Amino acid sequence: MREAIRVPGAPRAVRVVLVALFVAAVLSAAALLPSARAQDGDGSGSTMPGEVESEQVKLTELAVEGVGTRSVSYDGAIGRFTVSVLRDSLITAVSDGNKSVQAIAGEVAKNCTETEPETADHTAPPTCISPSGLQTVGIRIEEEFDWTEQGRVSRGFRYENRLSIAIRGTGFAGGLVDMVITSGGDNVRFDGLDFTVSRRAEFERLALLDAIDDAQATAQAIAAHMGYEIVRIVRITPSTGFDPYAVERFSADDSAAAESASVPTPVFGGSEVVTSRVSMLFELRPKP
Repeated sequence: MREAIRVPGAPRAVRVVLVALFVAAVLSAAALLPSARAQDGDGSGSTMPGEVESEQVKLTELAVEGVGTRSVSYDGAIGRFTVSVLRDSLITAVSDGNKSVQAIAGEVAKNCTETEPETADHTAPPTCISPSGLQTVGIRIEEEFDWTEQGRVSRGFRYENRLSIAIRGTGFAGGLVDMVITSGGDNVRFDGLDFTVSRRAEFERLALLDAIDDAQATAQAIAAHMGYEIVRIVRITPSTGFDPYAVERFSADDSAAAESASVPTPVFGGSEVVTSRVSMLFELRPKP
């Protein structure tokens, strides 16, 4: 059942016009409602009070390398020697070689201690302090040959016993060379002397921290100069290196070694530079 809209006291024509206007207004409102909803859905409408339109900031990457160095003094040394004997008989080669090794071991046991004495006199000449003592690195025994017109001819049997001894401090380094060569005689070959640092890892870490500080300072200077600021560290890659120092090799057959019994071998300790490098990748953005 339909209801009519009545306006009391108005003529019929006026009532018809009012009804028509009312229907037109309802249809117009119905047509505008979906359009308004669509504008709200795609975000193309104007912003409401208190809302801020944000734009994504472009970020820039910056790769920087930092370098840090620390000087560290040597506090130890390692001497390397080889007892080498060539004899016609295998038994004789082994026997003579072992005699030289035993003579060296006896001299080390006589002159070297495992720890520094509590009543050590630091004004006295340096002493041999070797916590590990004499160590055998390897032994090799083989027959050697020469080639002649008659063919291959045996030169005899070679016995080699490679030895090493580590000492604390560098003051007795030259004395160590003299002691081993003198006790082992002409059967000893001096293979080298390397200086060591017991706290190398600590100095490497300190140098690495210096390298990180250097890289960060460089990155901050570049960013500030270009009007940027550092957002974060994307990647960091460290590396550490050093150049070890070694005394030049000479053998017991050399004239310098032959005179070692009367003239002490001069050895001078020193220091080395531990260098650490780090590669860092930073993320930057323009300053607001």
